[in-house]
Amino acid sequence: MSPHALSMGETSPARQAGRTSQGLIGVALLLVFWEGAARLVWRDPQVLPSPIQCLMAAWNYLTPQELARHLGTSLARVLGGFALAAFVGIVLGAFAAWYRPVARVVRPIVDLLRPIPPLAWIPMAIIWFGLGESSKGFVIFLGAFFPIFTNALRGMGTVSPVLLRAARTMDVDGPELLLRVALPAALPDIVTGLRVGLGLAFGILIAAELIAADSGIGYLVMQSRETGQLGVAIFGVIVIGLLSLVCDGALSVVVRSIGGRGALG
Repeated sequence: MSPHALSMGETSPARQAGRTSQGLIGVALLLVFWEGAARLVWRDPQVLPSPIQCLMAAWNYLTPQELARHLGTSLARVLGGFALAAFVGIVLGAFAAWYRPVARVVRPIVDLLRPIPPLAWIPMAIIWFGLGESSKGFVIFLGAFFPIFTNALRGMGTVSPVLLRAARTMDVDGPELLLRVALPAALPDIVTGLRVGLGLAFGILIAAELIAADSGIGYLVMQSRETGQLGVAIFGVIVIGLLSLVCDGALSVVVRSIGGRGALG
């Protein structure tokens, strides 16, 4: 190993720790600013509760068991819709990039449906799937699908022809060329689509849980807003953000373990 590579390997953990500490400092400054603004400027917890007031409101409003139930329900809904969107988006995007006839059929449909906000599908989702979990999963699926498909299509379309020709000289062709060469080469773009899709799945969660839900963080946010518990509603919104951050980190760890650090782009 060269001295330069050794130096990079040694400084990488320190650099990562530095970035993490800088992020934590930024969050701490935001919380301090928020606390000060709520206490000194607005002075009304019904308009802007402070972080401490949000925590206290949630502590008084929720039991740990209730919070765990809401978290588990929302996480299951998001991951279910996201997993289906990831499977369909990657498979369809890869095949559309690899086989031109598939692209001619699929791309106009995707280009037509992609600008439609997922919220606009809620009335149809209720009619088609009823008020159960399927309608919620469908809306979350739509929010996550399009960026995953688009990035998979772009990643597969930008695989180097030189790499493909080199693989063919080694008698790698057909489905084997797609699975062993093209897909790994397109992995950074696919991962980008997965991370964007996961973020959008969490972003659409509150709207999805408006569909006759009786549990979930989105349901908790809407219920607490209607009962005047603004602190609990803000607490729920922050929990969704934290849950999304944790899931994004878990996705990065899984991808890094499969494809190495370069898979993250």
